[in-house]
Amino acid sequence: MSRPQEDGIIRFGDHISLKHVFTGRYLTSRADQFYESGSNQQKVFTIEDYPGEDGTFIVIPPKVTEEEPGYEVGFEDEIRLKHVPTRANLHSHDIISPVSGQQEVSCFGNDEYSDEGDVWKVLQYDEDDEQYDDFWRVGQPVVLQHVATGKLLHSHDIALADGENEVTGFDGRDDNDKWAVSFD
Repeated sequence: MSRPQEDGIIRFGDHISLKHVFTGRYLTSRADQFYESGSNQQKVFTIEDYPGEDGTFIVIPPKVTEEEPGYEVGFEDEIRLKHVPTRANLHSHDIISPVSGQQEVSCFGNDEYSDEGDVWKVLQYDEDDEQYDDFWRVGQPVVLQHVATGKLLHSHDIALADGENEVTGFDGRDDNDKWAVSFD
């Protein structure tokens, strides 16, 4: 497992966990949980407690790229996030989410199969904030924009079930779009 180096810069190949800044909950998926409607793909949600491996994703480049493991991820870079336990990619598409009616976010594909619905762009949450330089770092609030649809990775205090909060793609920007790499 490769975690970010001492400088805190996220690199291709790093294993990360994403914490939803507004609710303090962790992005999570599990091999045995699927949406019962919509895509019927592997469900993505947030939970309160650190989920361990179920909340760990590998930062990888888009399929067609010159980037290699160890290259720093900068703002405006396109990435894929591969769920460690299932090898599925964080994914979105034009399917309605089950609770809020926003855009569904799922995990989809595997090591051999990935499509344009798996690509996200890393953006600064606040372009005027001096804490940012050229690179994505541990603890910095970021926005992840789904490249194919333009929606932002989003969560909120809307429950799915059993302490799970819905994760969606959202049109517009607010505090519910803010994520940070965290390991607590």
